[in-house]
Amino acid sequence: MSRWTYFILFMAAGIFGFVALFMTVSENADKNAGETSSGPSLKLVASNFKFDQPEYTVKAGEKMKVSLSIKEGIHAVKISGNGVDIDLDKQNASKEVTFDKPGTYTIQCTLPCGAGHADMVSKLIVQ
Repeated sequence: MSRWTYFILFMAAGIFGFVALFMTVSENADKNAGETSSGPSLKLVASNFKFDQPEYTVKAGEKMKVSLSIKEGIHAVKISGNGVDIDLDKQNASKEVTFDKPGTYTIQCTLPCGAGHADMVSKLIVQ
């Protein structure tokens, strides 16, 4: 084959690759945009021996996505109170939940994560 044939095949493969790449990126962007606009959410960020907030506040009766984000260390979280028990960890990092009863719920790390593990507690206030 001549050099021009190789050049044309190379250019066609490159163009095909770019089209496939941009189609995939566009599909993923559309998918992720739908996930982020799905309604109220509660994001718990865990780092070594603390949560990013001493207390979180949500409205009663709203269906929301509760998620665990681990910034540093290894953690698992339990939210409990008023008959609710929600467990989140690295493998099950989010759940759809409706907190029906107003009140104060306890958020605590349930995976021994080091010397400050016993102090890794926060509150969830449902109004």
